[in-house]
Amino acid sequence: MTYTIKDNCVVCDICQPECPTGAIKPEVEGEGFWIDPTLCDGCPDVKVPRCVAACSVGSLTPLKPKKGRRKSTLLPLAIPAIFLNGKTTPFASSMVVWEACNLLAQRQLWQSDADGQLRYHRAVHRGRGEMRFRLATDPENASPALLAAETVEEAIAQFDIRAACVHLIFAAYAVTVDCPWEEPFVLNDQHIEGYLGLDKRKDLTKLEKLTLIKDLVHQSCQLLVSIDWPRQGNVRAFSLDEQPVWQLLDTEYYFEEDAQGYRHLIGLGFTIRAGLWTKHFLNKQDYRRQTAFYQYGNLPQSLLTEVMSNWQQHEGSVRLLLWLLFKLRLGGDQRLTVRTLMRIAYGEKRLMEATTVRGAHKRLLKTFESDLETIYAYGLKPLFDAETYALDIQPLWARVADIPEDVDNALEFWINDANQAHSLTDAAPRDKWQRLINARILGFELSEEWQQAIQRRAPKRRRKQAQVGKIEQLSGSAIKAARQRQNFTQRALAERLGKSQSWVRDVENGRFSLVPEDQARLRQTLDI
Repeated sequence: MTYTIKDNCVVCDICQPECPTGAIKPEVEGEGFWIDPTLCDGCPDVKVPRCVAACSVGSLTPLKPKKGRRKSTLLPLAIPAIFLNGKTTPFASSMVVWEACNLLAQRQLWQSDADGQLRYHRAVHRGRGEMRFRLATDPENASPALLAAETVEEAIAQFDIRAACVHLIFAAYAVTVDCPWEEPFVLNDQHIEGYLGLDKRKDLTKLEKLTLIKDLVHQSCQLLVSIDWPRQGNVRAFSLDEQPVWQLLDTEYYFEEDAQGYRHLIGLGFTIRAGLWTKHFLNKQDYRRQTAFYQYGNLPQSLLTEVMSNWQQHEGSVRLLLWLLFKLRLGGDQRLTVRTLMRIAYGEKRLMEATTVRGAHKRLLKTFESDLETIYAYGLKPLFDAETYALDIQPLWARVADIPEDVDNALEFWINDANQAHSLTDAAPRDKWQRLINARILGFELSEEWQQAIQRRAPKRRRKQAQVGKIEQLSGSAIKAARQRQNFTQRALAERLGKSQSWVRDVENGRFSLVPEDQARLRQTLDI
C-alpha cells in the first residue's frame, strides 16, 4: 500500500531517514516532503510502516485509489516523434547500442574483473579495441557512482528484459536530433505507453504503469560504457572514459489533487541525453567529412509489441529477436549454428547443463523448438540447412507448415510423404540432440517490416544504375500460372528452387514481395 503526507506535516524530518526505499523526498520548491508513489511499498516486512511509526503528528496516511478515468489537462500533449508511419522508425544501431541491448536482455554476460567488480568486456576489431560496461547506482545522479560489488549481482538479477525496448526507443529518439551528445530529448509516460502497447493494458492501474515505466527507464540509464576504438580508415582512434550510455537529466512528476486533498501521480516526464559515444557513431557532420560514423537502421514497432507480449512465456525467442535485429543487418552469409542460437537465448550455463545433466537436453530441446515456432509465428521463418539440419530432426511445426491448404495438393503431399524414407509421422531419431547442436540455420525469410529494417543503403552511384535496370515485379498469380503451364506442383517447384513448399505457396498468395535474386531464379526456372 502506498502512503502520502497530509497538510499537517510539521517538517520535523524524522520520517525521511526511516524510509528504506528512499520514497520520502524534500519538496523542490518550499518546505515539506512528498512521497514518491513509484518507490513506496508500504514496508511489507513490518506491521506498521516505519515512517508512520516514526511520525509524532500522524501526518502520513494510506493513499486512496484515484477514481475515474478522465484525462487531466495538467499533462503535456504526447505527440509521437518516432514510428510516424506506424511500422518502422530509424534508430541508432552502432555496436554500443547492440551490446547494451544484449546486456539488458541477457543477464549472464557479466564477469568479475581484477578489482572484484562485475563488468562486461567486448573486444572489437580482432582485439585492437574494446568496450567495457558497468552499472551505476543512481541514474538520476549527475555523476553516477558504481554499484557496490555485493549489490551488482542483485541488480542484474532484477533486470527486466522489457528495458531493452526502452533502450531501443531512446536509440530511435537519438536519431531525431542533430547532435545527440549535446541536445537532450524529452518524452513522457504516454509516449512510452503508446510505443510499447501499454495503453491497451486494462489490467494495470495508472500507478502500476508509471512504476513499471520508471523502472524500465532507470535500468536503461544504469549502464555505463568506456571505449577504446582503433583507427578505421580516415576515422582516427579514440578513447572515451566511463560514462552513461543514456544520461537521465531530469524526471518530472505530474500530480493531480482530488476533492479529499490526496495528491495522485498521473504522469512522468523524462529528459534524456545520449552519451559521448554518439559523437563518434551518430555524427552527421563529421560523417560527411569521413572522420566519424553515422550508423543507423530501421526499428520495427512490431518487435516492441512482440517483446511486451511474450517476455514471460517465450523469453528465449524474445532474446533471439532482439539479437537478430542487429545481427541480420550485417548482411552477407548469416549461417547460424543452433549452439549459437541456444547460447543467445538461454545462456552458456544452461547450455552446459543440457550436455552434462541427464534429461536436461530434452527440456531444452522442447523449449528451443517452441521458441523457434514463436519466431516463425511472428514473421521470421527459419531456413534450415538441408545438410546439417535434415528433415528428420526439424521441428514438427516446420514440417506441418508445408502441408498445402488446397485439398488436391494436400492429398498429393501425403501420398508423396508416405513414399519417402522419412515420413512426417515418424518419431524423432535417437541421436537428434547430438545432430541438432551442430546443425545450422541458413537465415530467415523476413516479413516486410524486417526487410525494411535490415536493408542496407547502396552508394549513390549504384542506386542510379539499379533504377535503369529495374525489372518488373512478378505477381503471385503470374507465378502460379507459369508453374501450371510447366506442369509443376508447388513441391516440385520448391525443390528446383531450393525452397520450401510453404514458401512457394506464400509467394503465389502474395504474402511477401520477392528479392531480385529469387525473382531471377523463378524467371529462369519457369521460363517467364
